[in-house]
Amino acid sequence: MPITLSAQTLWVAIIAVCAFGLLKGGPAERIGASMTLLISIAFVIVNELVPEMARPVPHLVLDGVLALSFLVLAVRYASLWIGAVMLLQGVQFSLHAYFFVTKLVPGRTYAIVNNLVTWGTLLGILLGTLAVLRATRAARSAPALPR
Repeated sequence: MPITLSAQTLWVAIIAVCAFGLLKGGPAERIGASMTLLISIAFVIVNELVPEMARPVPHLVLDGVLALSFLVLAVRYASLWIGAVMLLQGVQFSLHAYFFVTKLVPGRTYAIVNNLVTWGTLLGILLGTLAVLRATRAARSAPALPR
């Protein structure tokens, strides 16, 4: 489990934003939030059960699944926030692939980029959900057109 304050803060944000997206978002936001939450939980499971030397492959696979799910969402829903998050997940996948192929040991730069991408993904889900809420409220308050 995460033990640093920054990791705990990130987990609180993941749970809060994903719950908000699941409860208040449209179909794209719900799928994106659920995939983000599931993959985040899968990362914790991998980090707890898999030896450290064997983690790069599952990490790469999990990031690939998340990037692919956002690609499918981008093709299906064509939303600005999904496109941004899809690009961020591409960066995340590339980060894991680079460290895997070069056999570098993840350090400070890896952690910073990894966390920034995660925060960016959460911001995208949050902004997408807020946009859906705004559009829903605007549609409710708009007067009905006469026939």
